[in-house]
Amino acid sequence: MPDDFPINLPINLRSNLPSPSRGALSAMHPVPTMRLARVWIVAIALAMSMLACRIPGKSIESNYKNVDQFNFDVAMGPKNYHIEGYLTRSAEQGRRPGLLVLNGGEGNVDRCVKMSQGIAAMGIQVACVNIPGYGGSSGPSRFVGQPSVVASLRALDKLAGRIDVDSTRLAVWGLGHGAVAAGLLMDYDSRPRALILESGCYDPITLWPEAPLRTKLSILREVWPSKRILKERSVIANLPRRLGCSVLIMHGERDNRVPVGQAVKLADALRVRGAKVSTRYFPQASHDLGKRVEPELRAFLRDNLLDANRAAAS
Repeated sequence: MPDDFPINLPINLRSNLPSPSRGALSAMHPVPTMRLARVWIVAIALAMSMLACRIPGKSIESNYKNVDQFNFDVAMGPKNYHIEGYLTRSAEQGRRPGLLVLNGGEGNVDRCVKMSQGIAAMGIQVACVNIPGYGGSSGPSRFVGQPSVVASLRALDKLAGRIDVDSTRLAVWGLGHGAVAAGLLMDYDSRPRALILESGCYDPITLWPEAPLRTKLSILREVWPSKRILKERSVIANLPRRLGCSVLIMHGERDNRVPVGQAVKLADALRVRGAKVSTRYFPQASHDLGKRVEPELRAFLRDNLLDANRAAAS
């Protein structure tokens, strides 16, 4: 026990001295037993909670009776991406409308699953998915590159292929970078009859010169912003000539990452192409809109997935 000897005692003499007994050590360094026991209990509880957090889906699924894992893998050349997702099942029987939620930086799947309980109660099956580079999905994101589009298409295929989902009544809701993925999905896939786009960057070519420094640094960490790269990720630049879907665009007027002008520009471009567009701009909101979007979201889904089908049937 070298630390029990005076600093100036030679090392070669320390080895010749007898080691103090356990009782002598206790006398020299009394141990507060109750305090030590409490420390151990706290340490064990903390370790167990950290271990539980590392079990994929355990904490989320255990909180709900109607939530299942919705994980899948996509391959892009030699790269394989594991995509994290959860499905919230409606209690209503038969084929129900499906909503795919693409998370890309705003909130997380835990918040999404919690929110989806109210939408499932409307009679809609809800799949919450993290695009590559976010949450438990492998990355990198590469500023919503091709892997995000492929993952979104695969998620829509997986949702539409379920026996309890009506593949003619599909909607996609994208948040943050997930809104860009949803917008690019709209450009290439006509299956969604309704889209909700929240706080997205829809034309990075025009955004880049005027983007805040924080936004530019965020982009530079993922890709080199050449004109070709930015055009590939532009929802507006890749819009088809005609669109027959309904689109709800929501954005905060005080968004300090992506100016609200991006949402206004997309709304104008969609209307020119025949889409039915609704907008909701929140004067006091920044980038993360949180729960304030829920009334508009539910009304939009009711009008475009539920009531629209009833009107067609009548």
